Amino acid sequence: MNSMTNLSAFLVGSLCLYLIIALIKFLHKYWWTPLRIQHIMSLQGIKGPSYKFIHGNNKETVKMKQEALSKPMATLSHDIFPRVHPHIYSRINMYGKNYLSWGGTMPQLFIIEPELVKELLRSSERDFPKRTRRERKKNEDGFILKILGDGLVTSEGEKWAKQRKLANHAFHGESLKSMTPAMIASVETMLERWKQYEGKEIEVFEEFRLLTSEVISRTAFGSSYLDGKMIFDMLQKLSVLTSRNMFKTKFPVISKLWKTADEIESDRLVKGIHNSVMEIVKKREEKVNRGEANSFGTDFLGSLINGYHDADQRNRLCVQDLVDECKTFYFAGQETTNSLLAWTVLLLAIHQDWQEKARQEVIEVFGDQNPHSEGIGRLKIMTMIINETLRLYPPANNIGRKAENEVQLGKLILPPDMQVLVPVIALHHDPQLWGDDVNLFKPERFAEGVANATKHNAAAFIPFGLGPRSCVGMSFAITETKTALAMILQRYTISLSPTYSHSPFTLLMLQPQHGIQRKITDLEMNSMANLSALLAGSLCLGMIIAVIKVLHKYWWTPLRIQHLMSLQGIKGPPYKFIHGNNKETIKMKQQALSKPMATLSHDILPRVHPQISSRINLYGKNYLSWGGTRPQLFITEPELVKVLMKSSERDFPKRTSRERKKNEDEFVFKILGDGLVTSEGVKRAKQRKLANHAFHGESLKNMTPAMIASVETMLGRWKQYEGKEIEVFEEFRLLTSEVISRTAFGSSYIDGKRIFDMLQKLSVLTNRNMFKARFPVISKFWKTADEVESDNLVKGIHNSVMEIVKKREEKVARGEANSFGTDFLGSLINGYHDADQKNRLCVRDLVDECKTFYFAGQETTNSLLSWTVLILAIHQDWQEKARQEVIEIFGNRNPHSEGIGRLKIMSMIIYETLRLYPPVQTLGRKVENEVQLGKLILPPDMHLVVPILALHHDPQLWGDDVNLFKPERFADGIANATKYNAAAFIPFGLGPRSCVGMSFAITETKTALAMILQRYSISLSPTYTHSPFFLLMLQPQHGIQVMLHSL
Repeated sequence: MNSMTNLSAFLVGSLCLYLIIALIKFLHKYWWTPLRIQHIMSLQGIKGPSYKFIHGNNKETVKMKQEALSKPMATLSHDIFPRVHPHIYSRINMYGKNYLSWGGTMPQLFIIEPELVKELLRSSERDFPKRTRRERKKNEDGFILKILGDGLVTSEGEKWAKQRKLANHAFHGESLKSMTPAMIASVETMLERWKQYEGKEIEVFEEFRLLTSEVISRTAFGSSYLDGKMIFDMLQKLSVLTSRNMFKTKFPVISKLWKTADEIESDRLVKGIHNSVMEIVKKREEKVNRGEANSFGTDFLGSLINGYHDADQRNRLCVQDLVDECKTFYFAGQETTNSLLAWTVLLLAIHQDWQEKARQEVIEVFGDQNPHSEGIGRLKIMTMIINETLRLYPPANNIGRKAENEVQLGKLILPPDMQVLVPVIALHHDPQLWGDDVNLFKPERFAEGVANATKHNAAAFIPFGLGPRSCVGMSFAITETKTALAMILQRYTISLSPTYSHSPFTLLMLQPQHGIQRKITDLEMNSMANLSALLAGSLCLGMIIAVIKVLHKYWWTPLRIQHLMSLQGIKGPPYKFIHGNNKETIKMKQQALSKPMATLSHDILPRVHPQISSRINLYGKNYLSWGGTRPQLFITEPELVKVLMKSSERDFPKRTSRERKKNEDEFVFKILGDGLVTSEGVKRAKQRKLANHAFHGESLKNMTPAMIASVETMLGRWKQYEGKEIEVFEEFRLLTSEVISRTAFGSSYIDGKRIFDMLQKLSVLTNRNMFKARFPVISKFWKTADEVESDNLVKGIHNSVMEIVKKREEKVARGEANSFGTDFLGSLINGYHDADQKNRLCVRDLVDECKTFYFAGQETTNSLLSWTVLILAIHQDWQEKARQEVIEIFGNRNPHSEGIGRLKIMSMIIYETLRLYPPVQTLGRKVENEVQLGKLILPPDMHLVVPILALHHDPQLWGDDVNLFKPERFADGIANATKYNAAAFIPFGLGPRSCVGMSFAITETKTALAMILQRYSISLSPTYTHSPFFLLMLQPQHGIQVMLHSL
């Protein structure tokens, strides 16, 4: 017994001793060493933020960056340093040009003192390598090294010299000249694509991403962007992971034993890139083996493969070196030029005078011919512009080195393993180096070359680094940029789009956070515009007569209506000439949508419809406002709502007979056409009968298997996200597109993808133009770019629908099917071929019905599903209640029609979601002739609007807890919840025109939710920002991010 006790005591003592030693080592590394280094540097006059245990300064850095990036810059200023690197900017101001900060336990010496920068970047790699020998021995790759590997950017010694020699050969001299034709061909492909955007807005950062990917693929790898697309995509994902983890602290011990989801994902991407590169290499090798080529080629990839097969083992490249070099040049060869081109075009769009100077120079040197190597070298003005762009918006933001051993830098003694960082942007924006106009775009600084611009201070301008390790691809990047700019300026003038928001940020390279939107105008179109202006002047006399008519319509009539309504007690914001209340509405909406909601509140009316919320508070439940010159009576008084919704379409149609005669389609009618939602009379009755047959009773039951199959496909895709974040709004967009395609059109999402995409674009155009005033006369003769685009989309949708119809008809004609089918599309085609001409559908009616159900059948359920999942992620108690109910009814089997009808708790949750977050936001009617509504006398052509969200969030109808999620309201059904007030809850409308797809949407929602809850618990992701907004349907502005937890 004693011996056992002694043994136990010995083991416990040994364990305690081991833990004490481990604790001492831990405290030495994570507490004593940082404090000692901080003290040593402080004695040498280097200050900085104090070290925080384990985290260093990472937490405050992340907070500063998040605050800086939360909103765009207020002006188009080039003073971007405080936004891009707020932590560096703040600390330079607090601690001076050289300061010490902490990336976790890693000491980081930031230097912008030019002399120290020159000494550092010109020092030997023995003293200041990219990675120390200790780091290389540990073989712990940070995220950035997973992108670049041990390629040219990160390697050292003989290996680096060998890699540099290969790259020098590939990207300089004659090799660079021989690349010009490939660059030109790539730019020509891009410009051909641009023809469809002439006179319109285009997002150039993405365009240049494709261009620069194509150029590096052609010139360095003898292929195309499509061949390397997977590599570019995986490198892009790695960039996002790297940026996301740049300031995350790795916890001691745990990080050795446990990989994060991002680390696992990055390892998977690294393997994927390795395999994709080796596939490209294998193709080149097989060409030689089959005798289709005499050698591996003279391009960069060819040089690498030659090195890989070198007979001399000392010079031979191993597989990993070959892959790392390819990764380095796929990434750096594309990202650098992409950034440079995008910011240069931004600056030319802002500074039209310099754009014109550059264009004149291009025309003088090349005329209308493509650029050539000799001429590119003579573009002096363009060189000045590019250099100034590189100064203000350098692609690479930091240059880093490590201290191998204790070493001297200037007068400073640096301890081993210290990271020394040169923030390029800080040097380029230093007023002591560049003067008080440092943040102004002044290419004339570089008129006498870089040396004179910097006053011979080499460290003042280092966009491509300095010293022996300066970027090998500098000439390549500048040549590519000049070639692209020259060809663009020969064809287009570039102006800034009003939608552009100035938001530079770093994702390894300097990028625009929200893209760079520009308008491009063909140079020939400019001269045509001048001619049009001349002709317009000659028509002035005729326009004087038109002015009288305009004033009657756009001034006298609105003021008269405003007076009539005021006499009946209906107030509202005063009418403004032509614009009505549109400008103030747009301003209120922009302010509301400029930032997410501060809390996860369901009080969303003030954000989604700030104009309605504000005006109800100011003017009462019924008020008059103006959509341009159109009078709009907003009504939230329940009795009036019921009267309106249950009235005949003769008094209150969707469109008046006058509007139908004019045949002027508003944007929303371009989406829905004259389908079930907008049609009237006999036509609507016929359409309603068809839809009732397709979406109710047995037809609806028959759709359940297709719904289940679609959900199973989605859930199969979700397996890769288990334990991770997933954005469900986009997932449900694909799901609901697939369901409506299968159930109503007997096809799949892929077959209808073009229709969904075009309808989505039409939705964006509709939303963008909802509060734009149409100017008198001009709007009759001149279509806006959005109107032209919408017309093209309408034609495209028409053609795509008819292709699907034609396929169904051909199946019958070939005898592959006995009939057109019993689904919704089959019913429509039967109506299209009806022998009775009175019942026959015309082509346009067939297309309009398809559009209506493609759009409404997908968008409504997408919105409902997304907001329900958000609410369940927030309210875990109700999620668990719903799950228990699903398990009680279905167990682990798929849902069935009979069981779906018994999901009482889920019905309560869905109803409460529809109350708080109704997909459709307003119901509209028009006044055909002067008519009475309640006690009100309404003039013809008045637009009546019922804001559903306002009714659903009315405390007089729902109580003081109106903005709380309480599904128990609906425990005894809708009638009891609304206290038998039918107008209190109208997510699918009310009366004879209520939504025909209500049962379909709720069945689909219940099916999807049941299958999700059987497999997963859902929690809210910390990245979610609560930002509901209106894009025809209620949507999340920044998506809905949740965490999936497998059950």
